[in-house]
Amino acid sequence: MILTRPLRGLFLGCVAGAAFGLAAVPPSGLSHLVQSVPVETGLGDPGLPYAKDEWVAMIRSARQSLDFGEFYVTNRPHSALEPVLAELEKAGARGVKIRFLLSAKMLGQDPASVARLKAIPGAEVRSFDLTGVSGGILHAKYFLVDGREAYFGSQNLDWRALEEIHELGVRTTDPRLVTPLKEIFGVDWRFAETHKVPDLPKPGIPSTARPDAELVASPPFLTPGDIRPSLGTLVELLGQARQRIRVQLLTYSPVAGQDRFWPVLDNALRAAAVRGVKVQLLVSDWVLGGRALPHLKSLTLIPNLEVRIASIPEASEGHIPFARTVHSKYLVVDDAVLWVGTSNWEEGYFLDSRNVEALFRDPVLATQGAAIFDRLWGSRFAFPLDPGKTYEKRKVD
Repeated sequence: MILTRPLRGLFLGCVAGAAFGLAAVPPSGLSHLVQSVPVETGLGDPGLPYAKDEWVAMIRSARQSLDFGEFYVTNRPHSALEPVLAELEKAGARGVKIRFLLSAKMLGQDPASVARLKAIPGAEVRSFDLTGVSGGILHAKYFLVDGREAYFGSQNLDWRALEEIHELGVRTTDPRLVTPLKEIFGVDWRFAETHKVPDLPKPGIPSTARPDAELVASPPFLTPGDIRPSLGTLVELLGQARQRIRVQLLTYSPVAGQDRFWPVLDNALRAAAVRGVKVQLLVSDWVLGGRALPHLKSLTLIPNLEVRIASIPEASEGHIPFARTVHSKYLVVDDAVLWVGTSNWEEGYFLDSRNVEALFRDPVLATQGAAIFDRLWGSRFAFPLDPGKTYEKRKVD
């Protein structure tokens, strides 16, 4: 999705920020990865829990509050999301305060499920609308439990995200992640009520220190100054890679608007390959037939840079719209740093829309992320992109 951006001058990126080392640090033990994989693929990591189970457990533990920032909600009978929604109803019945932010542009996806959320005792649902501001959307997917624990990642509040899509998220009690996420929710909750961009604290003097767990966010104009903007942080991280970069995404595109080239991340990947870093880019077959395909093909011509396409076959039940794909959005650098987020790598996600990402300078989590990547990269579901081949567009809807 390419989004308009009249607020171009508000980019507060940190590209010129101080460099940080990728030295090994002890894992905090406060965060762990959570997966979803399409059924009938065998792509699950036996050492990682599944979102459908973690979500139920987290909601069940709530005693005071549940705060959700979600792109949309959609369910079907007897799906893996049904126990999650049922647990939310139980939480409301026992007096837990529940607040939902949903993207205004996606409210029509499943009106019955939206109505179900609104019917939960004590629940409040607000619509998040950036149409008149940047043209962006609420694309983040996260929730907070009692202000002490958080979940964020690529899974939408969608039954398909729990059963039929390759996804990656994080469950955490780390205050370095939970506290800024609470701050972001507070900003967005007020914005959804007032429809006015708040006057947020400006960035302070950049610190040369980089914590081993850090939450970053977009868009810059709606992100408090004590939280670094995602784009500048991501470019900085790619610039520090010395050995290997693994990237897995739904979509990747340096094309912005109707006809404009947006080279920020494209340049960072090319520069890494030129300096000898092994770059592996894995994207879903949703890019086939799209405007970015020629650019992706051009990347394959660069030494040290390989692009593969992940293609998940239809389920035995038949075609499921907007499913059977790779939707994870993460990056592993030098087997030492893991980036997990909600943004596809396109301009609008970083400069127009609300997304949240986490950066872990933790070799244990990075190794787990690398294992997830390598399992799919080397599977029968991934193939090298051939720059000389013509591809048919994948049926999505």
